[in-house]
Amino acid sequence: MNNLTKYIEDTLGVKIVVKDVAPDKLKALPFFMVNDYDFKKTKLFNREIIFMLVKETFTAEKIRKHLDIAQKTFNAIIIAVIEPIEAYNRLRLIEKKVQFIIPGKQMYMPYLLIDFKEYAFIKREIPQTMQPAAQCLLLYHIQVQSLEGLNLKSIAEKLYYNPMTITRAAYFLHNTCICKLEGTKDKFLRFEKNAREIWNETKTMVINPVKKSIYYTGWVNDKNLYKTNINALAHYSDINDDVIEYYAVKPGYTKLIEGANLKNFGQNEGNICIEEWKYDPGLLAKDGIVDPLSLYLSLNDMKDERIEMALEQIIEKYIW
Repeated sequence: MNNLTKYIEDTLGVKIVVKDVAPDKLKALPFFMVNDYDFKKTKLFNREIIFMLVKETFTAEKIRKHLDIAQKTFNAIIIAVIEPIEAYNRLRLIEKKVQFIIPGKQMYMPYLLIDFKEYAFIKREIPQTMQPAAQCLLLYHIQVQSLEGLNLKSIAEKLYYNPMTITRAAYFLHNTCICKLEGTKDKFLRFEKNAREIWNETKTMVINPVKKSIYYTGWVNDKNLYKTNINALAHYSDINDDVIEYYAVKPGYTKLIEGANLKNFGQNEGNICIEEWKYDPGLLAKDGIVDPLSLYLSLNDMKDERIEMALEQIIEKYIW
């Protein structure tokens, strides 16, 4: 046990206190599991963890099944603690998605976004800027519809992201204390702060949604284009509109824009500007206009007093 706690401290930089699991809790387990494993409990990154110390020979499939039983019994993250084994056996555990620690060798805990290979003790840092999918998820929750209590699969379907992308986004929001990720096999988001509190706490992490801007000459009639920039700002504030038409599109959509009615006119010239965003503006738009918070982030770096005053109106009057 000392080897385990020291390994976690050396690799993750955190000290943990390990305790025995109460005997009455163990009674809920099948009898053979109480004989084949020792169970210890701790807290890691504010998550309840149960270590399942393997005492007998095993196969990857056997460990996986027993981890599932322990997880349902304890309603906590279960991590197998194993003596050193051959590399191919470790690979089999990973293929079976078995969370495990081999003290001094390797830890594989995907639920905690931790994967340290043998002797490669490099701590995985939490990114300081928000990924597009996480930002889209958060702004959707704030402005469109609460995602409280929805499982990650439902959120992925609602936002048209693949489940793995939404899982990474959810863990980012959990690890940065923006919300809580609850549940074991089926995971849910729990927001304990209101929209304004969330916005204020994420100011240093959110990103400009605009990936690139291209100017064109011509005309467009496309339902997948959403008014943005000054055009949208004129809708949300008192600022005067611009003669240039600004539209936001989802990633990759600019490849489909240019045609007989719309020609690339050159850098910063033309009567139409298409902004390709890092996430789909249509998920957050209303009445063909991009959402106010994404608009704010897209213009926040512009040094123009008129725009700055209009953005203040969005934050102080419109959103909340």
